[in-house]
Amino acid sequence: MAEDIDVVYTWVDGSDPAFQAAVRQYATAASGEWNSCRYRNNDELRYSMRSLFRYAPWVRRIHILTNGQLPSWLVRSHPKIHLVTHGEVFPEPEYLPTFNSNAIEMCLHRIPGISRRFLYFNDDTFLSRSVQPSDFFLEEGQMLYVQNTPLPAGRLRGSARDRACAHTQSVLTELWGPPPAPRFLPAHVPQAYDRDVLYRLESTLRDDFQRTASHRFRSGDDLVLSVLYLYTLHEAAGERGRHRLRVLCGPGPSRQYSLLMIEKKYFWMARFYLDILWKRPRFLCINDDLDDVPAHHPLLLGLRAFLRLYFPWRGPVEQSAGGAYRRLLQAISNRFHFPFGLRKRTAPLPCASAADPITGPSKL
Repeated sequence: MAEDIDVVYTWVDGSDPAFQAAVRQYATAASGEWNSCRYRNNDELRYSMRSLFRYAPWVRRIHILTNGQLPSWLVRSHPKIHLVTHGEVFPEPEYLPTFNSNAIEMCLHRIPGISRRFLYFNDDTFLSRSVQPSDFFLEEGQMLYVQNTPLPAGRLRGSARDRACAHTQSVLTELWGPPPAPRFLPAHVPQAYDRDVLYRLESTLRDDFQRTASHRFRSGDDLVLSVLYLYTLHEAAGERGRHRLRVLCGPGPSRQYSLLMIEKKYFWMARFYLDILWKRPRFLCINDDLDDVPAHHPLLLGLRAFLRLYFPWRGPVEQSAGGAYRRLLQAISNRFHFPFGLRKRTAPLPCASAADPITGPSKL
């Protein structure tokens, strides 16, 4: 597949005092839900981009969508980097500033110069093995990755995120009719999108897109883009049969997919990190879901140490940084082969064909 494919990251530095002041200012006057852990910066973007450059070097361009903040370590002049602000993509300036990831994701297709097909990475999503465009896009369709967790269905209970998923389910049912099978959560992997399909969805659901974009904080009547897009491709009459739905094991570690939610379970967390080091999952997500804890909390220190150990090399878009500490990390990495994987197990994956773990027959 010779088609250009870009990557989009959304990023915010929740430790910035100006950002924190803006959150407090608007949170007192806005409805919706917010949690400080969603904005906490553990330097995940740095390590996600290290994994991207190593394991998906074929990506044409990387668009970093922010509220105007920039990582201090980023080489802004690198030819693959395109910095974009919310003001360049949001339909109405009065919707800004926003602290709602659902609202920001409604505008990804509006990024100037973005390729028709692109991947969206949350900054807590990483690659541990080489991937190819065919892992995401087919000649006439694309891969649709879900994990074996049912989508929330209750619109009146749960977190704002759960209620928004349930609301999006109801919108899907209105559009395409009752689902042919139970719907599952999209997996926490790089999300593949077609810009033209997103524009068509925006045209069809203009009021819903606008309403979601107008919410400064997450709300129960937001559209969730990953759910809306995935099940439109899976269920819409004009799309059925063109795309391949795959169920990934989750959330426990496998060689294909691992989702780690940071919890206050120290022994369990240490064991999970060791499993990741052993299995080196192709797709990895480490989600900081701790409550309002200080930046020096042991679990956060452990997360940062793990990321430094797991991705010890310096990426091509990072400003140079030397020192004995980095050399020590590199020596440890070389000794235990962390960048290239530990000794490989040969057992087949439980949720995919051993011969073809990505594109084998669907379980749905």
